[in-house]
Amino acid sequence: MAKGTVRDSLQNVRTLKLAHTAAVTAGDVIVSNGQVLVAVNTALINAVNAYVFRGKTEFPKEPSLAINVGDVCYWLAASGYITKTVGSNTKTGICVEAALAADEVALVMLDENK
Repeated sequence: MAKGTVRDSLQNVRTLKLAHTAAVTAGDVIVSNGQVLVAVNTALINAVNAYVFRGKTEFPKEPSLAINVGDVCYWLAASGYITKTVGSNTKTGICVEAALAADEVALVMLDENK
């Protein structure tokens, strides 16, 4: 499973509690009810766990894709990447630090879909 790394200060991060339908380890990225979430802890299937839904988070990005500050980013669940392609991908947030085509990760302000 793809990993997200929260890179924000604790006071800026927001979490929710959720019992996911699969086991997760800390940092696993899931999509639940149209929201991209990052697991805080390791949890067994259907066990309640905390998930980050808001805060600066580093995600693997689509290879060879440059992402500019302010670009809207989407989660491509099939490959576990951040992309700029809308399609059927899940909106994740906006890029807060430019990522060059050669970079492997992008820093995104993870935010709930409203």
